[in-house]
Amino acid sequence: MRFINVTEYPTAKEIFAVDPKIKQVIIDIVLSWKKEFYKDWKNTPTKEKKGRLKVLILAITVIGFNKLVIIEDGKEDSYRADLTTIFLHKTNPTILAALHETAHFLFGRSELKACRWSLCLYKRCFPSSFKSLSIK
Repeated sequence: MRFINVTEYPTAKEIFAVDPKIKQVIIDIVLSWKKEFYKDWKNTPTKEKKGRLKVLILAITVIGFNKLVIIEDGKEDSYRADLTTIFLHKTNPTILAALHETAHFLFGRSELKACRWSLCLYKRCFPSSFKSLSIK
């Protein structure tokens, strides 16, 4: 098995150069999830956050896809295509990382596509949290 070590991520300029087409149903799913599961997010225990993020990932990926495994105790957030598995960080799971790894599941290895899709979706659905991000 060969792993690709990504040392350089796309710049903010590259990411936001194009507004990706995100299906309205995906935006609706994320907004519905937000309404139900985002309450008091900062004070939610890590284990519960991971469970909530699993619900979000599965809700997004159920549209036209199947056979995705989500493991909650990864060393880092990542997607393993060979296992069709998303790993969520065991101590610091985040919505943006979950969306990013979901994008890899949906669109493949391209960091530009994954960053573009996840950040633009996050910006649409979590605008105040997006504003507080430090994007270089």
